[in-house]
Amino acid sequence: MERLIRYGSVDAIPYYNCSWKSSEEWNEMGLKRPVLGWFLVLFGGTVEILYLPILYIIFKTKLIRYACYRLMVFLALTDMSATVCSSIISGILYIQGAVFCTYPTFEYIAGGFAISDYSPRYEEIKIFIFPDTWCMACAINISLFTNRVCSIAFHEYIDVIEGKLTYFSMVISGIYGMYILFFTPIICFNSVALAWISEPLSEREESQEADEMVRTKQRTSIGMGMFDIFRTTGKSIKKRIFKFD
Repeated sequence: MERLIRYGSVDAIPYYNCSWKSSEEWNEMGLKRPVLGWFLVLFGGTVEILYLPILYIIFKTKLIRYACYRLMVFLALTDMSATVCSSIISGILYIQGAVFCTYPTFEYIAGGFAISDYSPRYEEIKIFIFPDTWCMACAINISLFTNRVCSIAFHEYIDVIEGKLTYFSMVISGIYGMYILFFTPIICFNSVALAWISEPLSEREESQEADEMVRTKQRTSIGMGMFDIFRTTGKSIKKRIFKFD
């Protein structure tokens, strides 16, 4: 995303220049999928609506004063923004049969919020879509679990550390999400590939922009982090059981 600010326009960014074909030619490269598109729009809209009463109840019953519910609200807002990208925006673009160069500026910005699993070859691109907010949501989920572990392992100190740990976790998760948004290569919607993919397909030659390293580190860190947290939880519970006996 920072390159859009640095270069001033999408066409000026290396590997994202769509000017060598007309809008009509780019439109012909897409494939309209109205059934899938409307399903995603309706599904995403329903999910967004269902979040609203849940958030209302959390605030109405004053559950928000508890640290874990603050993290849940933060996670809910993150998931809602993820749904907009992976479901509602994707659905509209499927209906229109869009490719990256159909709406390059809009899709570049939307792609900054989206990270997908993909294979290097165009023919092998997967349908699964994971927004940029997926990375942020993973961090919040780990923070939420860590919060619960600390409440078990350090129960006698929880009144002192829980609030500070919660806000610290939210800040770190937000910074992590902003880093992914601004400093990793964006992904591009393609109605033919049924996915947000790393390759904009806007040049005669393949882009060299694809960088799986960030996603690999994300998955590895999440796996290792969850293992450590589960191990700590198990030890804490075991210790308390024996202490109780």
